[in-house]
Amino acid sequence: MLITRDILNKALEDKVPLFHDGDYIDDDVLYDLFCAPAKMQILPNGKKGRVAFISKENRNILCAELMRHISKKPQERFDKIYYKLKCQSCGNDFAVHITKNQIINRMFKIKDSVKPIYGSPTDDKYYATYHAHYISFRQLYNIKFGGADNIYVCDSCIDKFISDSNREAFEILERNDKFEWFLSNESANDWRRLLFYKVPDCVGTKINTINGDSWTDDKYNEWQKDQERKREEERNHQRKLEEIRRQQKQDEEAERERTRKANELFLARHQLNTPTQRYINKFCNKDSDIDITDKEIQREALSPEEVNYEAIQKHNSKLYREYLQSPLWKIISSKVKWNANHRCEKCGSTKNLVTHHTSYEFKGVEFLAFHTLQCLCSKCHEKVSIRRNAPFTL
Repeated sequence: MLITRDILNKALEDKVPLFHDGDYIDDDVLYDLFCAPAKMQILPNGKKGRVAFISKENRNILCAELMRHISKKPQERFDKIYYKLKCQSCGNDFAVHITKNQIINRMFKIKDSVKPIYGSPTDDKYYATYHAHYISFRQLYNIKFGGADNIYVCDSCIDKFISDSNREAFEILERNDKFEWFLSNESANDWRRLLFYKVPDCVGTKINTINGDSWTDDKYNEWQKDQERKREEERNHQRKLEEIRRQQKQDEEAERERTRKANELFLARHQLNTPTQRYINKFCNKDSDIDITDKEIQREALSPEEVNYEAIQKHNSKLYREYLQSPLWKIISSKVKWNANHRCEKCGSTKNLVTHHTSYEFKGVEFLAFHTLQCLCSKCHEKVSIRRNAPFTL
């Protein structure tokens, strides 16, 4: 059924469904549905405003008996109406379809429905693909005639146009002398010149073709060699700079290491000459050969001057077994026994006397706290050590 404007207006007036699957519409109905501008009308609030020529409510009524396309199941059939176009190539009529969704949402455009715009006209699955040896209808038409907008051509004419145009293109692209042809006067007015293009921003000439071939002249080749030589020189320059930076970094690291070792050596030598280090070497070393019976030696050991007690204590605690054999400990032990009149402070025995720690707070510097030491005989010392679980000290 061909639906005219009169039939459309009557259906709108009666508010009844109009469109059915397979119906055709004429130019006036196409205009009213998709092209007519909005009209001025009194709105419910009393003000004037623009409303659609055919409202969405009325469009739903007109399409009530059309089956909508279900996008999740594209294989299922859906109802369509049709509009006829005249092929501008062969002059025959061909139809494009319009769906219910397009009518209701006023979103139909002829140019979106004419096959094809891009890709192969014979390949529905990959309609948007492009191949180097295939030129789409729009591309070919633009190359040959300068523009393809609003060019409505039927499918068979499109296929023939592309096939013929591709054949003409391949006649040139497959020739061995195609670049000579392009550079000659023979190609001056031939549309196939646009299948070639010169590469810009270079010295000499490089010509590429739409199917991927290329040709260069001697001047371009020499320029390319010169460019490659410059790039290689730049790469070599960068490698040299990297090598210089790497060597500088290694030299800096080596200099820092030399400075660190020199500083350590300086500090070590300085520490050897300090009063503290001299005291440790003289009194805390088990191999030190000094006369511990000398009164001046004893005074110097028990009352040192300008020394670091923490450093002395740290040294003696770390090497405690050696410390117990050092001159300092022997002097301290002798002093404790002398203070106790060489008698055990527990039982009064004078045999097998030892010096016992009641506290290890001043371990290694006991000369600062004689109150933490006791003179005991070996038996009493063993009892005390077992009872307090204290280390055995000579």
